[in-house]
Amino acid sequence: MLESLSLRIRSRLISRGDLSGAFADLGVLIPLEAALIAVNGINPTSTLLGVGLAYIGAGLYFRIPMPVQPLKAFSIIAIAQALTPSVIAAGALLMSLFLFLLASTRAVEYLTRAVPLSVVRGVQFALGIILIRSALRMVFSEPFLVGGDGQRYIGIAGTEVSLGLLVGLGGVLLLMLFLWRPLLPAAALVTVVGVVIGLALVEDGVTFTLGPADMAFAVPATSDFLTALVVLVIPQLPLTLANSVIATVDVAQTYYGPRAVRVTPVRTSLSVAVGNVWAGLAGGLPMCHGSGGLTAHYRMGARTPASTALIGGVLIALALAFGQSALAVRSLMPYAVLGALLIYVGAQHLLLGLKVTGKRDLLVVFVVGAVAAAPFANLAIGAGAGLVIYWAARWASTLSRGR
Repeated sequence: MLESLSLRIRSRLISRGDLSGAFADLGVLIPLEAALIAVNGINPTSTLLGVGLAYIGAGLYFRIPMPVQPLKAFSIIAIAQALTPSVIAAGALLMSLFLFLLASTRAVEYLTRAVPLSVVRGVQFALGIILIRSALRMVFSEPFLVGGDGQRYIGIAGTEVSLGLLVGLGGVLLLMLFLWRPLLPAAALVTVVGVVIGLALVEDGVTFTLGPADMAFAVPATSDFLTALVVLVIPQLPLTLANSVIATVDVAQTYYGPRAVRVTPVRTSLSVAVGNVWAGLAGGLPMCHGSGGLTAHYRMGARTPASTALIGGVLIALALAFGQSALAVRSLMPYAVLGALLIYVGAQHLLLGLKVTGKRDLLVVFVVGAVAAAPFANLAIGAGAGLVIYWAARWASTLSRGR
């Protein structure tokens, strides 16, 4: 009887893989979230609370570790132009409206069927390139700490070596070691080591204030909707359809098989729409799901919704306990640690993108990757170029057979 009870208790505890996978996607979430709080002034408690609730809700509904990420193009543009919280909220509500319309009319299913697998794989391959490029920028160009103002160097054999480079390499090696021999949860360990390094090196100390930041629900000003539509939504919507819906459904089914039966284009679109209602009314983080985040959680060991429930619970606790100190908490994280997480996830995305058969499909993958990674383009433009190549090749093949 005691042995049976022990087995039941152990079966309910979170596994080592789920523990590690819970923290696998911080490399995308933390930098953009911290920048939106610091530069744009979005509410830290609303942001953490919304993401935490979305993580828990999505995991319970989809029954797999469904990721929650910032809308990347949306967030980067908002940060670059220092847009107000009201414009960001208006953009989140517009994203929610468009995704709801696409899902409720089932137009998103037509778009999913119309986009060939090789183009989806190309988007995943391109995302791998972009993630690795972002990781390298975190290591070599960003300040050493998220809240810092410059790089750090250490003297080795009379030569100054970038501390970010050493920490980044160390983070990658730790990930590889503990993924190969899972004695401890890899991503969680790397994250904790990063915070410890930050505490050791922060110069002026860190002041923590307990309690949530004040938050309130409000509708953005009418004038903000037009700005958000032109500046934020139009660049983001094609990317969301390509990566957050189509590619996420494909990756979920690739990794989790029959367990991902609920991850459909319609349900995924509706889930993102619901999350952005919170972001729009409570002034939180404009969010989505994403194939990169799903790859991160899976490759770091996450297999059940317990993983994303854990990170969701941690974020909710931080929102309520340290909402006023959200930026201070994040300021302790070295960018190089986040870069190490992104490099690993990016490499896995590259491998996933190459899972195609035939030279034509491989050509499409490379075209999408090359175009999307170009300085003047993005994932949506890359996907468009891939569609052109795919259908042109199909047309040429049909003509040659007709002869």
